[in-house]
Amino acid sequence: MRNKILSAVLLAALVALFPVPAAAEPDEETLEADLADAIAAVNDAQDQVDAAEARTAELEAQIADTQARFEELRVDLNEYALYLHTEGDLQQTNAILSASDSRDLIDAMTYTGFLGDERAALLTEAGEILTQLEAEQAAHDDVAADAADALEDAEKAQEDLEEELEALRAEEASGPGSDGGAPAAEGGPGGGGGCTEDDPTTSGCLTPATLHVYNETKEAGFDHYVSCYRSGGSGEHPLGRACDWAADASGFQNSDASGDDKAYGDQLAAWYVNNADALDIEYVIWYRQFWSPGGGWRSYSGADGTPAGDHTNHVHVSVQ
Repeated sequence: MRNKILSAVLLAALVALFPVPAAAEPDEETLEADLADAIAAVNDAQDQVDAAEARTAELEAQIADTQARFEELRVDLNEYALYLHTEGDLQQTNAILSASDSRDLIDAMTYTGFLGDERAALLTEAGEILTQLEAEQAAHDDVAADAADALEDAEKAQEDLEEELEALRAEEASGPGSDGGAPAAEGGPGGGGGCTEDDPTTSGCLTPATLHVYNETKEAGFDHYVSCYRSGGSGEHPLGRACDWAADASGFQNSDASGDDKAYGDQLAAWYVNNADALDIEYVIWYRQFWSPGGGWRSYSGADGTPAGDHTNHVHVSVQ
């Protein structure tokens, strides 16, 4: 016991003298590499699911065919048994009486029995195949379930990495010294200030800089539906520093913008980029693309396959 206590004390002293260095925060390049691996893993997992589904369909078809053959043979054998019971003796007697030699006689005596044995053997074989196929399908069900679980896990890992990369890019886009999304101090970068102004689009609040962006956007002729403040969650919406402008005039549609709506979104996103300095724009997201003053346009890794997540039905703008 004394030795254990001394060992514990010594270990604590060593930790105090030589602390374990904290794990470094992953940089953008590392996260992008991890995300590429995660996407490859999702694709591989999807291939496994597709293969499992294809094998399931194949087994189901084989089982249906074998079941049909089994039923056909069973009915055939039952009908043959009824035939032997009602007419078989007379037919066999005639064959025996008309036999010209011993070989014909033996053939005639065994023929009817052979026909029955053959059908019975085929029925047995079909039953064995059916049992084997059903057992294989039961085992394959576990394989298919495991493949589906693996795909779900891979997709979750990809989603987590995309969120982490999006947060890192947003922090980098804020410029040196950014706190990565905490409320800007009064008179901070761009004169954004706190969330002190009434939000014209909700019952929430906006920073003075964001309200200025909203008013200037309206003044420039962009008058589609818009929503800014949003309580809860992360990012700039709960801080009053972001707005979502619908591509469709009536609101956010659950579909990718196209035609005039797509052109409207393109024009609005370009207008924000062209006036980024004057409006203190932090970043813009539109149609699976992310723009920041330091990085320009690049692929948006936070996309989740939905029009809202991919930002294909609205333009997101965040203000410093």
